[in-house]
Amino acid sequence: MNQDTAASATFRPMAATPSGTTSFTAPPGPGEDSSARAAECLAAMARREASALDQLYRLWAAPLLGLAMNILYDRTEAEECLQDAFVRMWRKAGDFDPARGQPFVWAFGILRGLCLDRLRYRTRLKRGGGIAGGTPLSKEPSAAPAVLAADDLARVQQFMARLEPAERECIQLAVLMEYTHTEIAERLGTPLGTVKNRLRRALTKLRTLFHDEI
Repeated sequence: MNQDTAASATFRPMAATPSGTTSFTAPPGPGEDSSARAAECLAAMARREASALDQLYRLWAAPLLGLAMNILYDRTEAEECLQDAFVRMWRKAGDFDPARGQPFVWAFGILRGLCLDRLRYRTRLKRGGGIAGGTPLSKEPSAAPAVLAADDLARVQQFMARLEPAERECIQLAVLMEYTHTEIAERLGTPLGTVKNRLRRALTKLRTLFHDEI
C-alpha cells in the first residue's frame, strides 16, 4: 500500500501523528490568518505530509459539519460526508490553486458535492420503494452558492438563530439549496403566500442585523 492510499484509508479525525514525521505546529489561534494556515496545510498534504490532514481537520471540522447538517438534516450522514470530504481533500490537495479562490470555498465545494450525492441517493431509494431518511430533493442545484469566509460563519449562524424556526427553514432552502418559492411550499406543505411572507420577513430581519453590525 503506497503512502497516499495508506494515509487516506487510515485517516481518523485528530489521530495522533508519529513523532518526527513533520514540523507542523498547532492550528492558528484567535487573530491568526486561518485562510493562510489552511493553504499551508493543503500544500503540505500535496507533499503527502500526513499530519497536515489532522491540522486541517481541527481548523475546519466544526464549520463544515454545520454546513453539511444544513444540507442533509441528519447528523450521522453529515459526519460521514465530512469524513469522506477530508479523505478526498487529502487525495486532491495538489489540485488546489490559491490563485483561483479561498481554501474554505474549495473545501466546501467538495463537501457539498458529497452531500448532494447523498440526497440523490435518498431520492433513488424513495423512487425504488426503499426507505431513506429525510425528504428527497425536488430539484438539484446546478451551481454552488456563494460561500462566506470561515471566520464570518459564526456571525451568520448567530443571525440565523435569531429568526423564527419557520423563517430560518425557508431561508436555508432558498439560499443553500436554491429552491424556488413553489418548491419550498411543496416541500414544507405550506401555502405559497405563507412561504413568500416568511422569506420577506426573514430577509428584512437579516438585512437589519447585518446593517446594525456594520
